[in-house]
Amino acid sequence: MTRWLTLLLLVGAILIPSPAYSQAPISLSSLQVQLWPEYDQPSMLVIYDFQLADGAPLPVGISVKFPRAANLIAVAMQDADGDLLDADYLESSGDDTWQSVIVQVQTPAVYRIEYYQPLARSGDQRQYLFQWAGQYPVEALGISVRMPTDVSGVSADPQLQSAQNEAGTQFLVGDFGPLEAGKEFTLHLRYSRTSESLAASQEDLGPSRPLDASTPGRVMLSKYLPWILGTLGFVLIAGGSLYFWQSSRAGTRREKRHPGKVHGTAQPAGDVYCHQCGARAEPSDRFCRVCGTRLRLPE
Repeated sequence: MTRWLTLLLLVGAILIPSPAYSQAPISLSSLQVQLWPEYDQPSMLVIYDFQLADGAPLPVGISVKFPRAANLIAVAMQDADGDLLDADYLESSGDDTWQSVIVQVQTPAVYRIEYYQPLARSGDQRQYLFQWAGQYPVEALGISVRMPTDVSGVSADPQLQSAQNEAGTQFLVGDFGPLEAGKEFTLHLRYSRTSESLAASQEDLGPSRPLDASTPGRVMLSKYLPWILGTLGFVLIAGGSLYFWQSSRAGTRREKRHPGKVHGTAQPAGDVYCHQCGARAEPSDRFCRVCGTRLRLPE
């Protein structure tokens, strides 16, 4: 009996599919690609924003290919507030054409990959070839190209539409709908540019909304002007009072050091010395107090 029961359990385990095999295959509900030429480096900044389709098994590793010549700079996920947080990933060696990164998707959030890729240059001409390897089916693919302000002769294949955001930045955009698994997508971009300045340095930094009296942190001069003028007037009065007080004290000291002329007996113009012994005589002396010689007084 025990043997038959064990055999039935083994057969059931083989015939009944495992939950892991009944899960839906991995696909992307959206893939938004942003291309920023010569933004903060003289190359192309490529940004992937992708999200798994509903029902995808989690957690799961998503392998995303990008060109061998590219330089990976960030792998992140978007939290509920829209902020980007670092995401776990593994790098793969790939082949001569592609390298890949395996993103560890933990939640049904938007994940991001960023890398730089060189531009092809010939004089003032720039060219760039974007490639999506098509490892997974994509329900909605969107492309946007953020253009510097001083470009001309822009063309894209397939064709993109011109657009502009609220800040006045020029974009080329296109929606290409669903892509099947294994189907590659390419975009060839061409434009001319005489300047070598980066687009990030051309952006005008301004307030996000008009400044007024209710703007937090703004100091209105008119509000504090009476206090400023009052303080300045007090300083001027105090400084003037101190100046006149010091001037009056200096005049009093000069009067004490230089008293008026004293009237009385005239003083001799010089001292008198005895011509016999050389002793000094008093002004009223007529004879030397030392040797008794009659002094020779000036006329």
